[in-house]
Amino acid sequence: MLFEIKNMIKRILLCPIHLLWKIENKFLRFLFVGALNTIVGYLLFLFFIWIGLHYSLSLLFSQIIGIIFNYKTTGYLVFENKSNKLLLKFFLVYGFVYLINVLELYLLNRSTLYDIILSSNALAFVHNLPINPDKLSDAIGQAIVILPNAILTFLLNKKFVFKSSTKE
Repeated sequence: MLFEIKNMIKRILLCPIHLLWKIENKFLRFLFVGALNTIVGYLLFLFFIWIGLHYSLSLLFSQIIGIIFNYKTTGYLVFENKSNKLLLKFFLVYGFVYLINVLELYLLNRSTLYDIILSSNALAFVHNLPINPDKLSDAIGQAIVILPNAILTFLLNKKFVFKSSTKE
């Protein structure tokens, strides 16, 4: 009975993976896997912002925690590679994207975009969120740069990390 329950749970957990394997285009697969990775990373980022860390530290800690998970899901589900030999290159790609990301948040903080966004009546509810108003801008900034950074990450991973296993 316990063995049957274990197998049933395993099949349920593997169902999304089998669905992802049916998507032949690696970039589309990357977007689905990346959505999960992004949700995890963004929630970690928000948590660290919420506890009062600077955006650069919040970003650093959320990336460090998520990088192993991202490596396994991206490597296996997107680029069909289970090797741990490429982990250092993966860290280097994420390190580079981290530096770009910090620069983006710095530039957004120096701009007037946050004032424009936060003064919008459509976003009046954000002022009621349980987050330091000074940190709210960082959360919005990270949401703005998620997609461009995802595209950059895919291209760098495809070109420099998983290049031998990519066929597209």
